[in-house]
Amino acid sequence: MGKVLVIGGGPAGLFAAEEAVKKGFDVTLMEKGRIGENIRCAEGFFDVLKLLGKPCAGVRFKVDTIVFEALSLHKFDSRRLNLWMIDRSTWQKELAKRAEQKGVRIIENSPVLPEDMKNLKSKYDFVIDASGAPSVTSKLLGFLNFYRQNSGKTVQYLMEGDFSHLKNSIKVGFLPDFWGYYWIFPKGGDESGRQTANVGIGDFNPDSRSNLRKMLDDVLKKEGIDTANYKIIKVIGGICPTRMLDRLAYDNIMLVGDAAGLTSPLHGGGIDMAVLSGMMCARTLPDGPESYEKALRNLLYGRLNFEEMIARAWRKRTLEQVDKILATAGTLGLHKLLAHPRLMNPLTAKFLEFVF
Repeated sequence: MGKVLVIGGGPAGLFAAEEAVKKGFDVTLMEKGRIGENIRCAEGFFDVLKLLGKPCAGVRFKVDTIVFEALSLHKFDSRRLNLWMIDRSTWQKELAKRAEQKGVRIIENSPVLPEDMKNLKSKYDFVIDASGAPSVTSKLLGFLNFYRQNSGKTVQYLMEGDFSHLKNSIKVGFLPDFWGYYWIFPKGGDESGRQTANVGIGDFNPDSRSNLRKMLDDVLKKEGIDTANYKIIKVIGGICPTRMLDRLAYDNIMLVGDAAGLTSPLHGGGIDMAVLSGMMCARTLPDGPESYEKALRNLLYGRLNFEEMIARAWRKRTLEQVDKILATAGTLGLHKLLAHPRLMNPLTAKFLEFVF
């Protein structure tokens, strides 16, 4: 039985740990804090390739409608998409419980520093780095700048107030001369009836110097989310790498999730790719690190190329053009292409670019 160390207790790390145990490995997972804490994403779970299905815990609601706003409002039926709003904290705690029941040894409040890695990589047969972006491995081996040069930046408020007008819906908004978008993702009500939502903004231009906090405050005014009726509970921010690293394996260290650069170049979401990379990494351990890298690229190549081509086309469009594209897509039902993973390929992207 080989020994595996997983660094990080997010979705990628937890799924990697559980799969590695199933493969017969002795698995230890080290998390720098407590699992389920310090959540930074908007908590929309988009199973783009329809390989994962509904999360096992923490689901707030199935997203029935996506509301887009450019110059005007556009509503798209999303019931055919595998898209849920979740409470990631609840979900990850359940994943940790499930992993422990299967035999994973979880050690919380145990940050792994770059100087620790040399000893750990010799102590374990395999090290799965799910530490996020920038990864511990990048700090050890000197490719930290990759994340700075290939990441979007986000700022998000967790807010309390009345978001009932977005029942079973999420909202995405576009702004003039801005390569990014803002979002309002309601989380529904808790047991006490309190309603909350993640309200944030993301800038996907790595060279941008935009003041995202100010822009987000302007969005609140635009959306009528005033501080008299809504309360900011938490302010978070971070980066989302939008390009897969050219190399995912370094000797017996393998990168998964955000550490591998796996968030969408189009919308910045990446929970599904984190899960898929963690599972793929663990399943291919008996065949060696190179097999993981090859298998993951084969799985994600079509999807990532499709999203990258759409993102490049989007960057060239003005707000007026984006509004017309949304209107046309709604009229022709082109958004339904997203419900068919096999159609998410470069050929379809070229067709859409030609149409618009």
